Amino acid sequence: MISGLTRGLLAAGLCVGLGLATSAPARAGGSGLDEPDEAETGTPFFGFIKNLTLGGTIPDAKVVASLKGGNTSFVIRGDKSGHFRFTGFAKDVDPDKVEIVCSVDGYKLARTVRRKLSSDPGAPIEVDCLMSKAAP
Repeated sequence: MISGLTRGLLAAGLCVGLGLATSAPARAGGSGLDEPDEAETGTPFFGFIKNLTLGGTIPDAKVVASLKGGNTSFVIRGDKSGHFRFTGFAKDVDPDKVEIVCSVDGYKLARTVRRKLSSDPGAPIEVDCLMSKAAP
């Protein structure tokens, strides 16, 4: 038989466990210790590496974002869907001075297409890299 004290402790433990299991994690303005808060970063850039020759996208392409006239650049790889995203530019970086260039073996960059999604300052900018098959 279970004593009254044991029953009370068991009930309290179940209540605490249920409360912890159903609560959402608390965040204080950031997604991680090493990542800047979105409010502290400048304009994000995102887009796709598109295959003009065969249609669709090209996965795992090298994507470089650099500042025109500067010596700063960021290098990432497109994901398996051919998508990329750059964040982390400082707020004082002029988005018009950020240049995005893509490269992948067997293809050449035909052109990039930029679209600002809103006229709001800091609004994301979509940049699609249009790639065509390179001549053998």
